[in-house]
Amino acid sequence: MSFYRETVIKAVRKPRYCAGCGAIINAGERALDCSGKHNGDFWSAIYHQECRVAECALNDLRDYRWNDEWAALSGIEWEDWPWLIDEHPSVAKRMKITAERYQKVADEQERCRLAFARVKP
Repeated sequence: MSFYRETVIKAVRKPRYCAGCGAIINAGERALDCSGKHNGDFWSAIYHQECRVAECALNDLRDYRWNDEWAALSGIEWEDWPWLIDEHPSVAKRMKITAERYQKVADEQERCRLAFARVKP
């Protein structure tokens, strides 16, 4: 990465979508403006501060660094939902990720796994 910059915005002037959770950062709310250059490509994003913390923690959990493996919080896999619920409950709530929703997805994944296991080639 050529450079990376984070700037705290005390109050956004107009509503924006958070690059982490996808929810709206309302006018007047605090936010984090991040930008950088990676492999010659410039990028910029605005986050709720806690969403950026959760995204960085997710990548630390996976041992990812500033390379092509970086995982965006917006693409968090359902297997990581319990971690998000436990470690960053306000972010999980904003993303509408609950223990009940996780259990429904886990049950559906298990049903699919069993159905595919029964299919003979």
